[in-house]
Amino acid sequence: MIGVVGYGRSGISVAKLIASLGETPFISDLNLDLSDVPYPHESGVHSESLLQMDLLVVSPGVPGSIPILKKARGRGLPIIGELEFASRYLKGKVVAITGTNGKTTAAALAHHILAASTKKKILLGGNIYPGKPLSMLVPKSGKETITVLEVSSFQLERIVDFHPYIAAIINVSPDHLDRHFNFEAYLEAKLRIFKNQVSTDYSILNRDDKNLFSLSLASKTYYFSMKERSNVYFDGTVVRDKENREIFYKDDLWMPIEPFVEDGMAASLIGKIMGVRLEDVRNGIRTFSGIPHRMETVLKREDLWIVNNSMCTNPVAFTKSLESFPDSCVIVGGRMKVENVTPIIEAIKRWASSVVLIGESSEIIAMKLKEVGFTHYEYASSMLNVVRKAAGSRDRKILLSPGGSSFDWYNDFTERGDDFKAKVREIYGSS
Repeated sequence: MIGVVGYGRSGISVAKLIASLGETPFISDLNLDLSDVPYPHESGVHSESLLQMDLLVVSPGVPGSIPILKKARGRGLPIIGELEFASRYLKGKVVAITGTNGKTTAAALAHHILAASTKKKILLGGNIYPGKPLSMLVPKSGKETITVLEVSSFQLERIVDFHPYIAAIINVSPDHLDRHFNFEAYLEAKLRIFKNQVSTDYSILNRDDKNLFSLSLASKTYYFSMKERSNVYFDGTVVRDKENREIFYKDDLWMPIEPFVEDGMAASLIGKIMGVRLEDVRNGIRTFSGIPHRMETVLKREDLWIVNNSMCTNPVAFTKSLESFPDSCVIVGGRMKVENVTPIIEAIKRWASSVVLIGESSEIIAMKLKEVGFTHYEYASSMLNVVRKAAGSRDRKILLSPGGSSFDWYNDFTERGDDFKAKVREIYGSS
C-alpha cells in the first residue's frame, strides 16, 4: 500500500494515478474532510498507520519536519513527492523550469512556442497555475510527447530519479525561507533539478545570476543574459543569439518589460534545443497573451491602467515589477516570507507614486516607509477598500504587486488576484 500525505491538488491526482496502476492509496490529511474519498483514509491526524506503508508520497506543501515523516525516515521508509512518483511513469521527454521569479511565465511561453511549431504532443503542468499536476499528464503521454513542467523547490526536495532532458533555472533569490530556513538550503533545493542529468541533456542558466554562472554541470549548458553576450542575450531592444541573429524584439512581448525578456530568452533557448526555427520562436512570443496574475492587465483605457500581479510574493519580484511599472499606486503587503523588507521599501521610494498597504505586514512596511520619509501611503482593510483607496489616489496606474504571500487574507495568490479583478469590475465596470 502507498501512503499519500496531503490530499490537495497533487495528492488527489497522485492517488488517482496510484489506483490506475492497480495499487491502493492510503490517504492521510490533517485538515480536510475525507468522508467522500473512495480510498482508505484518515483525517485530522497523521497516524502510525503511515509507517506500515511500502512508500510515502508527500504533497509539496507538507514540510519534512512533521513528526510522522521524521519517524518514517528513521525507519528507512522511502519518502518521495508527487513529481518524482509521476515521472517514473511518464513517457517522452521532460522540460523542467524552476526559479524564484518567472518560472510560470517561462514554462507557459515555452509550451506555447513548442505547441505552435511542432506536430508532437506538448503537455504543460507541474507546479504551474493554471495547470495540472504531473500525475494527471501521465495517461496522456507517449514516446514522442514533450512535457513542459514548472517545478518548485518544495517538489525538488523530494526527487530521487527525476530526469529532465532540458532543465532551466530562470534566477534564484531568497524566498520560502519559512520552509527552507536559509538561502543556502533553498538554493540547494533548486539546484537538484540538475541532479540526474547526463552529457546528452541540456541545462539553461541565467548568466547574470551569481548563484548560477559558475556552476559546473554534466549537461550541455546554455546561457541567457540581459548584460553580456551569451547564447542568447538582450541588447536593449532586441534579443539575439550567439551568431547575432535577431530572435525577438522587446516590443514583441505581451507586456514589453524586462522581467518578461528573461522569460522569453529562456523559452527561446528551449525552442532552439528542440529544433524550432527562429521565425517560429518569434511568432510564438508575438502570439502569447501572458498568464493570469502575472502583470495581467485588468483594465486599460486612456486615463487609467490597472494591473494584477498577485503572483508577486517576494521582494525581488516586487522590485522588478514596480521598476517595470513605475509612477503607479502600488498595493503591497500580505504575509512576508522573508524578514528583510528593505528591497520593498527602496523600490517604493524610487518608483512608486503612492501605496495602499494590506495584510499582516502593513505595520512593519508603514514603519519602514516612515523611516525613509515616504508618507504617501494608507491602510486598507479589505480588497474592496483597497480598490477604492487606489482609485482615490488619482494615479493613472494601479498595480497589485503584494511582495508577500496571500495566506493572511486568502487561500492562495489566485484567489487574491481574482478578488482584486472582481472589485475592479465592481468599481469601474467591465469596460
